[in-house]
Amino acid sequence: MPYLNKVEVMGNLGKDPELRYLPNGKATTPLSIAYTEKWRDRETNDLRERIEWFTAVLYDKQAETVCKYMKKGDCIFVIGKFQSRIYKDRQQIERTAHEIIVAEMQIIHTRQPSVAAPTGLPDYL
Repeated sequence: MPYLNKVEVMGNLGKDPELRYLPNGKATTPLSIAYTEKWRDRETNDLRERIEWFTAVLYDKQAETVCKYMKKGDCIFVIGKFQSRIYKDRQQIERTAHEIIVAEMQIIHTRQPSVAAPTGLPDYL
């Protein structure tokens, strides 16, 4: 039986990306992505808004590219798989993190007018 685990999210970065390196030297960056949904309340006609936050994890060239060209508030589109992992926080309490492990990404919009758009990027961008 075939299985599918695919997530697509487009939204704005909640903070500046920070490049980190794993013990094996592999570049990585976690992103906090805000998806905003807006609608009108049928009864009051008031504009309503709900923000859903996603954590996406990028590796290698994708991580380096995002850290080089993007800042808080910029828009990104990611495609990947949903993954959960268990970890212990500072108080040694077991927690569960839910993350999108990014396979493909595209920079949609950056707010820095002085930053030239990247050229000659790999196909996965």
